[in-house]
Amino acid sequence: MAPNRKDGKKNITEKQEAKMLAEAGGKSASDSDASDTEWQLVQFVDDPNVLRVAIIACPVETPQEDVEQFFLTVYRRSNIGIVIIDYDTVKRLRTMMQRCQQLLPVLVTVPNKSSLITYLDKKERNRRLRQRDAY
Repeated sequence: MAPNRKDGKKNITEKQEAKMLAEAGGKSASDSDASDTEWQLVQFVDDPNVLRVAIIACPVETPQEDVEQFFLTVYRRSNIGIVIIDYDTVKRLRTMMQRCQQLLPVLVTVPNKSSLITYLDKKERNRRLRQRDAY
């Protein structure tokens, strides 16, 4: 086995590490000036064979047009397989979601902590209506 290999992975020398740090501006990833709250743009290649999951949960203060625009952006992407949306956001997007007829992405509603009781009440009410209509 070659001396610079260990468990099938290539080890880098100190010279190579110094060169990589110089190319990256002299800082390692842990020396970043960005705080935890700052957004960083991450580039990755989308594999068309892999479906992704999108999660939408937003505070009440978010403007309606921003929520709708983001939902449409996520819904129209070809590599999204599942969109998980919290119950309060679903109530805000109800009219828009009624027009969504594609098989993918699958839209899943989940209650959050504040809407759990109303979500379960509505679910129970709908179950009773379906049961009554079945007779």
